[in-house]
Amino acid sequence: MSLTMQYTTGMGLRGGSLLGGWRGALLKEWTASSQINAASGFPLTPVYIAAVKGTGVTGSIRPDYTGASLYDAPSGLFLNPAAYAVPPSSRWGNAGRNTITGPQQFSLNASMARTFRLTDRYSADLRIEATNALNHPTFPSWGTVISSAQFGLQNPANPMRSVQTTVRVRF
Repeated sequence: MSLTMQYTTGMGLRGGSLLGGWRGALLKEWTASSQINAASGFPLTPVYIAAVKGTGVTGSIRPDYTGASLYDAPSGLFLNPAAYAVPPSSRWGNAGRNTITGPQQFSLNASMARTFRLTDRYSADLRIEATNALNHPTFPSWGTVISSAQFGLQNPANPMRSVQTTVRVRF
């Protein structure tokens, strides 16, 4: 789900606002916008790195699904390593493609902008933008290589909050 919102201050009766004087001049004509993205996890595929005898394939193959609950993980892990096993030699595993639902995703980006009219010919734009404004850690996926010690652990988090300010003078 993606939701975008925008609001501009000082858009009251006939383009005015309820504030006048210096307060009105300071608070009018700001545009605030935000974008919220929320999603269920991306599909992930369990893999086993091996050479399959008699096939000529060396690389990632599918493991066997043991029937154990995938999300009933031991403490410190997000996936249960007992849910998968190494397939017998010279055979492909039975675990399906995209059978793991990855971690949920969430982000909030926000910005504020205003154009200041300095004279008839000159104006200045001020824009403040924040990505991951809440500094909420989101992990893109989990380790899915069953022979790895990292299986079931979260991969590094997405970037932390970043704020950028832009000033542009037009003439």
